[in-house]
Amino acid sequence: MSVSLLALALAGQAAAAAQAPAPASPPAHQSAQARFDAASQAVAEGRCAEAVKMFATMAKSRNPLLAATIDVRNGRCLVDLGQVEDGKAAIARGLPVLAGKGVEFSGDVYEAHMTLARLAERTFDYDEAAKEYRAAADPLKGGARVPALLRLALVTMFDHDGRALAAAEEARTLVLAEPALSKKDLAAVQTVHARVLLNEGRAREAYAELKNSLSKQGGLTSRVSADDIATRSDLAIAALKNNDRDNARLYLAYTGAGRMRDTPFTRAASMDPPACGEGGLVPEDEAIVEFSLERDGHVAGVAPVYTNGDRAKALAFARAVTDWSWRAEDVAKIPALFRYTTRVELRCVRADGAPGVTRPLKDAFEAWLVEKGAPTPKWAEQPAAVALATQRTALAAANTKNDAVAQAQAALALSDNPVLDGQERPALHAIVRTAVASLSPPVAVRTYVEMVAPEKVDEDSESWRTRMRAILARPDVSGDPLSAATLRLLIAQPAYRKGPPADAAVLVAAVSGDPALPPRHPLKIAALLEEANVLAAKGDVAGARAVFDRTGLTAEQCATVGLQPAVQRMSGSASDFPQEAQRLGFEGWVRTSFDITPDGRTIAPRAVIAYPPFIFDEAANGIIRVARFSSTFRPEGALACSGQQQSVLFLLPNR
Repeated sequence: MSVSLLALALAGQAAAAAQAPAPASPPAHQSAQARFDAASQAVAEGRCAEAVKMFATMAKSRNPLLAATIDVRNGRCLVDLGQVEDGKAAIARGLPVLAGKGVEFSGDVYEAHMTLARLAERTFDYDEAAKEYRAAADPLKGGARVPALLRLALVTMFDHDGRALAAAEEARTLVLAEPALSKKDLAAVQTVHARVLLNEGRAREAYAELKNSLSKQGGLTSRVSADDIATRSDLAIAALKNNDRDNARLYLAYTGAGRMRDTPFTRAASMDPPACGEGGLVPEDEAIVEFSLERDGHVAGVAPVYTNGDRAKALAFARAVTDWSWRAEDVAKIPALFRYTTRVELRCVRADGAPGVTRPLKDAFEAWLVEKGAPTPKWAEQPAAVALATQRTALAAANTKNDAVAQAQAALALSDNPVLDGQERPALHAIVRTAVASLSPPVAVRTYVEMVAPEKVDEDSESWRTRMRAILARPDVSGDPLSAATLRLLIAQPAYRKGPPADAAVLVAAVSGDPALPPRHPLKIAALLEEANVLAAKGDVAGARAVFDRTGLTAEQCATVGLQPAVQRMSGSASDFPQEAQRLGFEGWVRTSFDITPDGRTIAPRAVIAYPPFIFDEAANGIIRVARFSSTFRPEGALACSGQQQSVLFLLPNR
């Protein structure tokens, strides 16, 4: 195509010969052709970094056709290299020109539309993705339409408007009419068709189609490819929806999922389910979401595979996964095939919205940074694994400029980043302390910096309480209402499997009775709630109610900050491990959400994230049902806390 393209370009120049300079000599033409060919070949082979450099050496052509072709090919590579806006702009310039030239440039037009569609799909703009996939498919005939049709089906299968099924069925008809295609090629198309059926609620038909696809792939063998994993994973969903739990586990076992020692997904540094309400999610909604892990630990290629809801709900689940992060050292241990094809089961969580008691102090610290000129950090909306590089760059720039405010901001953010190697934290915290001290900070800021020092101490331990008491004992800290209230509440909170310290009541009363704190200050409300808990535990329900009324909360409201109920009993044993999972060699984990009653019992446990899907949900829920937490007073029997979360890990003994 490149030879004819250059010929067409030169022919086009002839029409404007009177106004344009004379064409270059044949050797120069050959040099231009060689450069163009080399750059185009690099695009075709996926060597985009080389292609972009080569295109950059080519002067802007005055011939619209040649310029448009360079724009489209270069733009595709710019998108692949992450220069998204530049790439989209280049494609937008060139695509209309090539689209008007007919079949001669159909390949470039097709690839441009597919690039724009994939980009829209990655950003969850499924309307735009569907439009571009349709534009890619429409000019083509026969089997050439199939890739775009399959992608069109996948981005419309949650809309339930017939488009996905029509696209999938057309693709299936086209490949069945191609005798040269292998059985595995046919199976891949059937799997997508079945996935559409599954999301349409036609689980029985999907199950039959997937079993046929599996047979074309050679059945359940120990060899797996990405296509094999997709078919077997979808079969597991279809089997479950057909109440065939035994086969659901069997198909999932043959994907390779649930082998924790080879795929250490337990060690996610940052992982939260979506909140109920996002995208219209309700607790009954569920989804299977697929994703891949990049080497730095951030999640990419996120796509909803199945949901019992609509598109808005499917994308709400998918967006939650995009914020997850793993440590790079853990990702390196995961075999490449499983790193690129991971699925989790998801439900939404009903969050109670009550942050920890350190929030007001942290807010004071961040407000002080802003007063000192700190900008809104670039990493504010980035997943932890992506933010890590941004924070390192910001800290390096701050060190170069000797900018203490920027140093404090970036070093503390790095120290707090959950994917950071813990060995780096002491040095980073030293940078924070030095930078903050040089800025003559208020007491609350100094207190916050000291509190978050990265010491290897369990926050339930007496050593940690001792350190907090030492900070509180300093006259400047005890004289600062915000610092003192925060520390007193932290020291007073119940510990794991223990009650509160002996002086908890005195500490809490000092906060609730502090005239320097406004009556509706979040820390004062938290203290009043804790006082009500103590009175209720002693049987003084009337006194507890009187104290609770001073908070200004209704029985169903959560505190703006609060002390969370502490675990008093959490047990699990070998008998909790499902026998069928043990027989098939599954390992995994479940994040369970639950509510806590005033007397510390757990109710309504629900698996909100599970890996692998379906296997350990009920076992994890059973463990949480018998867990007990410290008691909490609420009038009229309202819940003490809702939307609490706890992870349960299932590992087989070392063999």
